[in-house]
Amino acid sequence: MGIISRSPGDSGTVAGANGGKTYGFNNITNAANVVVAQANPSRQKLTFHNPGPNDIFVSQTTIQGVLGTAPVSPSDVPFTPTTALLGGTLRVFGNGGSLVVDGECQKAWQALAATGTTNPLTVIESNV
Repeated sequence: MGIISRSPGDSGTVAGANGGKTYGFNNITNAANVVVAQANPSRQKLTFHNPGPNDIFVSQTTIQGVLGTAPVSPSDVPFTPTTALLGGTLRVFGNGGSLVVDGECQKAWQALAATGTTNPLTVIESNV
């Protein structure tokens, strides 16, 4: 059996840590969803930051059924929101808005712009 040793100032993690990953996008469009984070079973937190002027909507690529549609499935179903149908999305306001999702955020995530075709989005992923 191994010994786990820590020193003052250590990160406090012993396994699964990745130091965080930052992804930069400049192609978030209002015409189609763009995958901005692949599924990661070790992920603990996602931070979305919108440095551009237009609002961006983020969501998981699958959800637990679609309400108002029969039957509502308890299992994952593909999710493709549009600018006219935004239920199931989270808004990241333009001009510096940020959104942090932590806990159960291991599925793949996508983004859709309110308007325009070359919107920026920064995504920071952490396993701690």
